[in-house]
Amino acid sequence: MKRPHPIKWFRRQSRKVKYTLLAIAILCGWGIQQFGVYSAQQLQCNTYALPPDTLPGVGPLRIAFFSDIHGNQELFKCVVDEIVKAKPDLIIFGGDLATATERFRRTRWAIEGFRRLAKTAPCFAVFGNHDYEKQEQVERVLGTAGVSLLRNEARNWVTPSGTTLRIVGLGDYNEGDESPRLCLKKNGEETGAVLLISHDPESRWLIQNYGWDIMLSGHTHGGQIGNPFTGKSISFRSSMPAGLFEFTGNRHVFVTRGVGAIFNMRYFCPPEVCIIEQKS
Repeated sequence: MKRPHPIKWFRRQSRKVKYTLLAIAILCGWGIQQFGVYSAQQLQCNTYALPPDTLPGVGPLRIAFFSDIHGNQELFKCVVDEIVKAKPDLIIFGGDLATATERFRRTRWAIEGFRRLAKTAPCFAVFGNHDYEKQEQVERVLGTAGVSLLRNEARNWVTPSGTTLRIVGLGDYNEGDESPRLCLKKNGEETGAVLLISHDPESRWLIQNYGWDIMLSGHTHGGQIGNPFTGKSISFRSSMPAGLFEFTGNRHVFVTRGVGAIFNMRYFCPPEVCIIEQKS
């Protein structure tokens, strides 16, 4: 038996049925939208354990990592509270403090938050792709708060165990601002552990011939959608949407789901601040 075409079937219905179906569709759409907005505010503080000696010779280390605030003041305050409570040894911000299409003014909330972080532990940051549209404001916020902004730069930091960790921050891959030759050594030339910060995990392909041990990235937002049955992130931006991944040369890439969200909606992919631990 041939099924009627949906549009023809709808046209044959009475006005009452049509209005009822339309109302149901509108309510369903509104409910889905509200669920997404609600989910985007449910910040999690998640702890991730690194494989032993991911950062060779560095010893026990506790890193707080977050990314992609996108101007969300309320969630940023929660992020700061969670990090201060966690008492990390090191704090890393992976970029996108601002959103390119939105005004970034009255930045006292950001300065005060980052200032609290910088008093808690040494704090390093990189630009995200959105930050380039608000570059002067972002630089002023981080600089005023005492956060070290790394743009194709490296810093040597002495860990709690007394060893030296080289922290490298790349310019953004999407903006064509990455210059690894300015801050990284070629494979085989690096003698110590290197923690690399790069906003977009896709930049890993440009730096596979350079020496580093783990890269911390954001940008993907975990796709902002997750599989409700498996918990895995769904993303068309990267094959590494969220979590810890192995990479060539016995290296690792860690990608956070981020804090803020474009369109302020998430589905089964809550925002997060990450506590990354190396036990030994």
